[in-house]
Amino acid sequence: MASPSARLTFRIVTGAARLGVLYLATHALGTWLGWRVLADAETPEPTAVADEDETDDEDEPETRAKTAPKGPTPTKASDPRESRITKYNVFCPTCAPAEAVDEPLPVPTGVGVDEEALEFPGAVHSTLPLALVATMEAEAPGISLATISKQEGSTSVYAEGEEVMDGVTLLAVDLGLVYLRTATRVEYLRLSDELAPPPAPPTPEEEEPKEEPKKSKYELDGAADAIQCQGLSCTVERRFVEQLLANPAQLASQAMARPFSRDGVEGFRLSRVRKGTVPHLLGLRSSDVITGINGNELGSLDGAMALYAKLRTASHLSVDFVHSEGGQRQALRLDITIQ
Repeated sequence: MASPSARLTFRIVTGAARLGVLYLATHALGTWLGWRVLADAETPEPTAVADEDETDDEDEPETRAKTAPKGPTPTKASDPRESRITKYNVFCPTCAPAEAVDEPLPVPTGVGVDEEALEFPGAVHSTLPLALVATMEAEAPGISLATISKQEGSTSVYAEGEEVMDGVTLLAVDLGLVYLRTATRVEYLRLSDELAPPPAPPTPEEEEPKEEPKKSKYELDGAADAIQCQGLSCTVERRFVEQLLANPAQLASQAMARPFSRDGVEGFRLSRVRKGTVPHLLGLRSSDVITGINGNELGSLDGAMALYAKLRTASHLSVDFVHSEGGQRQALRLDITIQ
């Protein structure tokens, strides 16, 4: 009796032999079928090769004409579905298809609008701070849109009937044109209308520089500030007085004084009292005659010099003088306070 291992070896060898026979049989069948298909195939006819002679090149158009297919060229049948798709209006499915027109659509330029042909007769060109950017027109009423910019810089899309700004409503949208209803009238706005620039903020009015009064060449520095007068009562800063007394030549340049004695009037007559000088700032004028100071009469030059030395440190001066104007003489007193 054979052992189990011998029986297992026998089965393996037998199965391998069966597989080898099956492979050879299927290979032979496939080879036979391939040769059969090749044998049944039609052999293509050889194409004619044109001669390389120059005469063959000349006859080539005639040959092509003879070999060209005769009869009408077949055309592709139109598909009714294509017509339905192209004529379908996605914005208005219930609207009838628009009929083709020969005339081209007008290009909206916004220039030369015929106000008589407007949809709303009597509409006037708008001066509102708005600019029309774009329009989208629809045949169905109430669904057309317009893009409008405002002066402050905002841009929005508005439908017919919406309020664009306070008191202004979008009435209708046309090709490159919109109509706006205000409280008093209907206005139209075109695509070409430019938005007016915003008004410039008010600038504070610049005050014109005031021209300073021209300084007289005879005026001493600081004299106008040191001498303050109200009528015949004046106040003089002591600092300025000391400055004058320290420079007698400067004081002498302010006016001329000569002894005067006529018609009972004795004293010193002033001349060359120019605008801006110290006597002029004190209220004295040319031709005035100084007759006394602090009750002391001025009858001679020696007396005037003695009085000058006495009054250098005085804090108050009372000057008596005679003013002549229009042939009339007037005795006046000038009070000067030195502080």
